[in-house]
Amino acid sequence: MARNLYSMKMFMFIEQLEYDEETVVKLERLNLFLGLFYTPMWMSSTLAADAPANDLQFMKDMMKFKRTDPEIAQAVLQKLENHKWYLTQEVVPFALFGSRLSDKEKQDIAAKLHATEKPDSFRRGKPMFPQVTAKTTLADLVGPESHLLLDTLGIEYDWLLQPVATWPRSDDYSKALEYVSNVKVVNDIAERGVKMMTDFANIITTDSQQKQYLLQTVEYNRERFDSFKKQTLKK
Repeated sequence: MARNLYSMKMFMFIEQLEYDEETVVKLERLNLFLGLFYTPMWMSSTLAADAPANDLQFMKDMMKFKRTDPEIAQAVLQKLENHKWYLTQEVVPFALFGSRLSDKEKQDIAAKLHATEKPDSFRRGKPMFPQVTAKTTLADLVGPESHLLLDTLGIEYDWLLQPVATWPRSDDYSKALEYVSNVKVVNDIAERGVKMMTDFANIITTDSQQKQYLLQTVEYNRERFDSFKKQTLKK
């Protein structure tokens, strides 16, 4: 996001910075994409319940954006092809607990899920990415594997056939909502950890072999000491 802010600042001060015409055009194209599409998606990217609806809408927006800037739109669509995790059968039911969909859209997903037969066993391994078109709906993406969420949580299906407005009264719905609300759908914490580890290692040594020894020593130390309290160190 920091790079996006820099791009916007550069565009705001085009006249003062005296960029050439080619750079001005590129900044205008980039900031149009950032302002209309990327930033709104980024702002809601941590909400697991909205992830399926966000991703599907993002792909549809890029399909339309092809008429305005086919180069950027196609590049984004190619990137999204490798990141359709929240459009898989297993995760699409998360949208039942989000805020992006209308009651009718949620009811369509619920009806499709209730009418789809649950498999005897769920598949393992990497989920299968679906094909998405401009007419695809989240209900279209529901399949046998979509039962995984409710089955894993041991949740009954009765509330799915009730009007959406009554769902919050169901204990089963509330249980699933609590789970989905706490699911992490971004890797910010992991990225921060990697960054801190890299900075720590680079401060001490730049030699690749010594860096490996250092990280192994830290790992060994954390296995031996579960905390940094005085009572732990005294042991």
